[in-house]
Amino acid sequence: MTDRLAALMPGLTVDAVGEGIAHANLMIWDCAGGVAVGPPDAMPVDAPVCLGAQVGGGVWIEHLWSDMPAVRIGADHPLRPLIDLTLAEVSRPRCGTATLMQGYVQAIIVHILRNAIEQGAVTSGILAGLADARLSRVLVALHDDPAHDWSVESMATLAGMSRSAFMARFAKVLGMPPASYLRQFRMTRARQDLAAGEKTRTVARRYGYGSTEAFSRALRATDRAA
Repeated sequence: MTDRLAALMPGLTVDAVGEGIAHANLMIWDCAGGVAVGPPDAMPVDAPVCLGAQVGGGVWIEHLWSDMPAVRIGADHPLRPLIDLTLAEVSRPRCGTATLMQGYVQAIIVHILRNAIEQGAVTSGILAGLADARLSRVLVALHDDPAHDWSVESMATLAGMSRSAFMARFAKVLGMPPASYLRQFRMTRARQDLAAGEKTRTVARRYGYGSTEAFSRALRATDRAA
């Protein structure tokens, strides 16, 4: 089985959890028949908030979660027991609460992203690409081996498509050409590694740059484009 999320989850952190978390980017709120989970933009105005979480981790927060629709969690939903555990832990903190919350919220995110891929719930962006049978083969390969000298031709072959059809499909679903996506992915992961204290030379090699100078130029270029 190909794990389409494995390379996107490393570094996922839950930095704060509670009812009044500033800059929360994951919300759980009351809705008809249960609760709903999603990014703040998906939450209706004046919805009663059960929990907010500030989640970090570079790749996932920039490219995955912001496109998610709200997910309703009713009494019979498989995620409901985990949601109930999470809300109970927040309402009555005890020894080990911070550790448990990290795991609970991470598990909620993975469940929701996985279901979104399997159900095709998102129509554009990385989740939509991972839900596409042909594009997902390419995306997983890029994520697993970002240092490889990828060409459009090799990506198209992996997808089982002609070069022109692959380029058009990739741009439509991901919103950018394959080379731009790969560069963005490399730089996002590289910044994450540098922030963790890794040496520039090591990170440059990991993401396919033959010299620290070329790597630094690529970082500056993405900074200017941001």
